[in-house]
Amino acid sequence: MRYEWYALQRCAATYYPEFEKEKVVWKALSLEPAFAYISDHIYNNDKANLLISSSLSPKFLIGFFNSKLFQWIFSSMGINMGNGFEYKIQFIEKIPIPPITSSNQPIVSQIESLVDQILDAKKDNPHSDTSEWEKEIDQLVYKLYELTDEEIAIVEGNEV
Repeated sequence: MRYEWYALQRCAATYYPEFEKEKVVWKALSLEPAFAYISDHIYNNDKANLLISSSLSPKFLIGFFNSKLFQWIFSSMGINMGNGFEYKIQFIEKIPIPPITSSNQPIVSQIESLVDQILDAKKDNPHSDTSEWEKEIDQLVYKLYELTDEEIAIVEGNEV
């Protein structure tokens, strides 16, 4: 059977609407986590990745993916490129995220709220200092994972 070149592209018709959803986007190679929230429909090439989750909020995910804990976990399993990493989806998908329950939903909501504040600040001024909010997100992620003070010290490089 012979197909015209354009007939082979029809498979994209099934997932095309996914590009119009909220999503997490990140560049493939980076010195540190640089995950972004995108609400518009975009298309990217193979130098960037996108994640559309049906079960987790993109704002929660970028809070988590940009956290110190994520960076610490990823550094032990990702592809080290010297000073940075190749952030491949097959490694990111292996990082366990605790199930969101009624007991930890308030933590997730706080992370989403802080991400909203960061996004608003960066929209107004891309050079805004959001480090305090980022530190709060780190603390909430530690709480979500129920880390001890000793475990937090290890993640932050302050082993006791």
